[in-house]
Amino acid sequence: MKLDRTQRKSLVLVGVSLLVTVAVFSYLFSFITWGQVAELIVSIDRRLLALFFAISFSMLLVRTMRYRVILKSVGAYPGFLRLFLVVLVRGFCVDLLPARTGELVYIYLLRVKLKVELGAATASFALAFLFDMMALAPMIVLALFLVGAGLSLSWPVLAGAGVALFGFSALLIHILIPGLRLAFGWSARLPDRWRKLRRWVRRFIAATHRQVFRARARGVYVPVFGWSVAVRLLKYGGLYVLLLAMLVPQGYTLPDLPFPKVFLGFCAAEMAASLPISGIGGFGAYQGAWSLVFILLGFPAEMAKTTSVSHHVFSQMYGYAIGLIGLLAILMVSARKPTR
Repeated sequence: MKLDRTQRKSLVLVGVSLLVTVAVFSYLFSFITWGQVAELIVSIDRRLLALFFAISFSMLLVRTMRYRVILKSVGAYPGFLRLFLVVLVRGFCVDLLPARTGELVYIYLLRVKLKVELGAATASFALAFLFDMMALAPMIVLALFLVGAGLSLSWPVLAGAGVALFGFSALLIHILIPGLRLAFGWSARLPDRWRKLRRWVRRFIAATHRQVFRARARGVYVPVFGWSVAVRLLKYGGLYVLLLAMLVPQGYTLPDLPFPKVFLGFCAAEMAASLPISGIGGFGAYQGAWSLVFILLGFPAEMAKTTSVSHHVFSQMYGYAIGLIGLLAILMVSARKPTR
């Protein structure tokens, strides 16, 4: 059977992603063993683990509240529990699919299961995504200044990158409405043979533009930024507590694991995992970036390589478990009547 261009491209991406995963894990396991990885998970501190679960659950609740604030501002009122289930499934798909393409599942579930108007669903997705970027930037800059000269990296350059990220995300938010207006004009140039597609694209862009404009007019930007900062703090706070839960039984203490340094390692790993060819199922580039940056930040090489696998395996399995629970629950929920 002959494959078309899109299918060939997909197969190439899967092949390269598999190669990345195999290459990274082959390198890491030339220095560590699966026994060392399992030891960190089996001997995990139960009290700190319970704290991780509590912080993680709080983060999911706050993330749901942020989406709800945006959706209310554009006239959509999904139930909190249903929206919470969508957030669970979204997290599962983001972890599973490369380059954060799993984020689009959020729009699909809002539209199909919660019957939220497509423009409202897309507007809430776009604003949450951009404000997530914007909230992360000042945290990176602050962490770099707290770590200071102790970095073996060129931290002023990295701080500049953080400032640039903040400015870039703020610019994207600022030009989102005129950008949609411009895209609406360009969509009229689609060929006549794509008349139905052109009509759908123009309606979609117009609906999204209208809803983003409503959200801005109702002053939702400031509270959404606050909710986004809270989401980021809870997310990385939970990951930090999970790392403590694995390393405290191994003799590490809080001074051995300063939060600003660990936070920078988390950010580097997540950015690597957002690449289009980051690996299979979230494994590959994440571990490579984690181990490299943790070593550059001055942590022991063995600890950096072992935790890059054990920490991510545990957090991914936890995310997959609650995501599958959310998926099963939302499949059993009957679709709502369409919102206004």
